[in-house]
Amino acid sequence: MENHKNVNNSHQRYSKHDDIVSLKFERNRINQLHEERIRVQKKTFTKWTNSFLQKAKMDVDDIFVDLADGKKLLKLLEIISGEKLGKPNSGKLRVQKIENVNKCLAFLHTKVKLESIGAEDIVDGNKTLILGLLWTIILRFQIQDIEIQLEEDNDKKHSAKEALLLWCQRKTNGYPNVNVTDFTQSWRNGMAFNALIHSHRPELINFERLDPKNSIENLTNAFKVAQENLAIQPLLDPEDVDTGKPDEKSILTYVSSYYHTFAKYNSELISGKRITNIISQLMEIDRLQLNYELLTTNLLNWIQMKIHQLDKCESFSNLDQVQHEFTRFKEYRTVEKPPKYRERSEIEALLFNIQTKRKALGQVLYVPPEEKLIQDIQKNWIDLEKAEHRHELKLRGEMRRLEQINNMAESFYRKSNIRKSYLDEMIQVLSDVRYGNNLNQVEATIKKHEAISADILSRKERIDSLSQMVVELKNENYVHIDKVENFFVEIKLSWDKLLSILEMHQKNLLTATNFMRTKSEIETIINEFHDIIKRISIDSNVTHLRIAEEYLQTHTLLEAQIASNDETVKRLTNNANKLLEQEQVQQSLLLQKEIPNLKQSLHSLRKSHETLKQQSAIKRQKLIKLRDFYRLLQDIEEEETTVAEKLNICQAILPDN
Repeated sequence: MENHKNVNNSHQRYSKHDDIVSLKFERNRINQLHEERIRVQKKTFTKWTNSFLQKAKMDVDDIFVDLADGKKLLKLLEIISGEKLGKPNSGKLRVQKIENVNKCLAFLHTKVKLESIGAEDIVDGNKTLILGLLWTIILRFQIQDIEIQLEEDNDKKHSAKEALLLWCQRKTNGYPNVNVTDFTQSWRNGMAFNALIHSHRPELINFERLDPKNSIENLTNAFKVAQENLAIQPLLDPEDVDTGKPDEKSILTYVSSYYHTFAKYNSELISGKRITNIISQLMEIDRLQLNYELLTTNLLNWIQMKIHQLDKCESFSNLDQVQHEFTRFKEYRTVEKPPKYRERSEIEALLFNIQTKRKALGQVLYVPPEEKLIQDIQKNWIDLEKAEHRHELKLRGEMRRLEQINNMAESFYRKSNIRKSYLDEMIQVLSDVRYGNNLNQVEATIKKHEAISADILSRKERIDSLSQMVVELKNENYVHIDKVENFFVEIKLSWDKLLSILEMHQKNLLTATNFMRTKSEIETIINEFHDIIKRISIDSNVTHLRIAEEYLQTHTLLEAQIASNDETVKRLTNNANKLLEQEQVQQSLLLQKEIPNLKQSLHSLRKSHETLKQQSAIKRQKLIKLRDFYRLLQDIEEEETTVAEKLNICQAILPDN
């Protein structure tokens, strides 16, 4: 019994010793794992910290020592938050270090809830609290922003860790030998890291060649590719992951780097696509702008060309040309212009489309080049419509003008035919050169000729009006102006011929009139001379001196009359001689037979004139003798009377016997 009790006691002692040994082992194991976790986290957090501090050309070798002064911690927070935290002090003294760390903690208190962490813990190098602080920073600034919603529960929000895990599951879904359920064992063989990279950049990983049994190679490959091609710093070593219990925080930190890198990559892809889309839209806008400018230039050039063509339209020579131009103008308005009007509307719509696209891209509105604005098109279009109006008015004016020209031409031909008939008739009438055989007949012919001449000359204005019509038709470019001019030339020749005949008749009649008048005057003077001669030849019944003196006085007057006829005789002689010398008189059929008569009359005139003067002189001598005779008789009678008176006186005086 006692031995059995001793055995039991001995067994109890051994059992208690084993428990103590086992407890010590577990404690040592826990301490080793804790130290391992601290080592891994320190290495991971150090690399993570340096990945940001390198932007400020700073780094840490030992986060437990290098963050103690608070300067690098302050810079880390500034870089990762993008906020300015103020300039740190030198950090040489403990109080300065505490001040810098407090500034960091004060900033973190505004972002997250910190517990049981003081500035002194950081300054004194408390490993657990320093790692906790860094993990807090990682959670807040790198992991907390990760948000993913489930399609079946859109309103439910997950924690950052759950969101990151869900993201990893989605990206690695379907990859063989990959089953991400946590941030520890799921990553141990490295297949999950390679799957994450391959899902985003398949060209970087040959996933089919990976062997899930070669964990170190897989991890090394993933970390190397991530560093070299994705700029993801290797916060872990392959050995840190390929272990019995990988550190969750370290893997979570490293995997979050993948998330942010690929999120940035996707964002860049999206941004790239967006930029490409924007560039494409900008290029499209540029193409549309070039198209707008080209269409505007072509339309404006077409408008200017049409304005030039419409305004350049010259005068027409006939109605057919005007009708043809009217047809072309109508075709322009109904066929050529409508597409241009639609093109104008399309240009306006194109500009509106350009402005809409530019506004959608936040760009300033497009300002077309000078003289290519919509207002320029509108102004030019108005100018085109004005040119059309001017052209239409011109065509209608040309039609009225040509109708007037045609009417004028018809009037010209009608009047010309009348004038031509009249001229031909007058030429026929004036071709008869019978003027008469005596002065009365010639004078009658002259009166008739004067009436005809007055009628002919009164028609000069009508001939001139024809000439004016020819000038107007020529100025208006009448199509048959040559025919008109030729016809007028015929009329003008007939008119000139008629005037020439009329002038010839006037000269002939004037000559004949002078001839006949001279002959008539000569004959009249001859008759007067004969009458005077007869009067002179009559014996005067003179019975006394008074009658003799009266006859002598009358004869003196007659002599004065005879003397006055001397100039008349001389004038008529000169006129007659001139007429006889004129070639026109000599060639005149009418006057040829009158020339001998005129010569005879002229001879008779001279002879009668001489006879008259001789008879007048004889008559004067005879009357003077009679006067002297009767004067003598009177003197004798007066003497006899005187003697008788004296005798009577004497007898009276003498005494009677």
